[in-house]
Amino acid sequence: MGYTIGDLMGTLSESGRHGDILPVWNAYELAKRAHGRQRRRDGNPYISHPVAVAGIVASHGGTLPAVCAALLHDVIEDTDITSRQLHAEFGSGIAGLVEDLTLGVVRTEAPDDPELTLITLADRLHNLRTVRPLPAASRRRSSLDTLVFHVPLAHSLQAPEIAAEMTELACATLNTLDSPGVREHRRRMIRAIRRADPRSAAEVVAAFGGGAALISSGLVPEWALVSGGAGALALLTAALFSRDPRAAERLVSLLRARRPD
Repeated sequence: MGYTIGDLMGTLSESGRHGDILPVWNAYELAKRAHGRQRRRDGNPYISHPVAVAGIVASHGGTLPAVCAALLHDVIEDTDITSRQLHAEFGSGIAGLVEDLTLGVVRTEAPDDPELTLITLADRLHNLRTVRPLPAASRRRSSLDTLVFHVPLAHSLQAPEIAAEMTELACATLNTLDSPGVREHRRRMIRAIRRADPRSAAEVVAAFGGGAALISSGLVPEWALVSGGAGALALLTAALFSRDPRAAERLVSLLRARRPD
């Protein structure tokens, strides 16, 4: 059984947030009515997703507006609820968060709102936890996007637990998509990186079409969890999407420089 509204109420109560219980319940009631009989790919009622997202937000210290916005984050996009209704019922703080989430503001500009960032991360984390029913292509795309974008975002929010779980889930998903040939490429990539052999690494990356072996290797959690990885992130992105044939070589050089003596 998944995370329930009772679990969310318990999370708030146990952390002493008794004054938040009624407004969070009101947000839940509206979201539940709005999503109605909608279901997720796994067959569960759709409301189970925003409830779980709100639970992640609450357990990581999210404010009352953040928890309520997490419950409501899909109502504008996926139901008949309008922004005007949210403003009238919940005020501009909560409604504004939901509007920004609907517009994907975190993906279009530098995030400077911790509440918005936390909800975005919680949404992706729960989607990763429940990714299995999706087609293979969607699982691969979501996992790669998580490692390239959401893991660094979690570190920028100083949420290492979220970053670690995202990395583990994304890499585990990529591992399930491997064929025997892919696993061999991955093993060769790991050996090349550990030897700090740029030429071998670049050859494997090129042979595999741009770095999926690297991103799904056991090396990813090691580099994805280090701080200050903007340069590595840029190189990894270039390698992933074949934008720079020398990106893999430079990435190896960067990792070699960071590796302790």
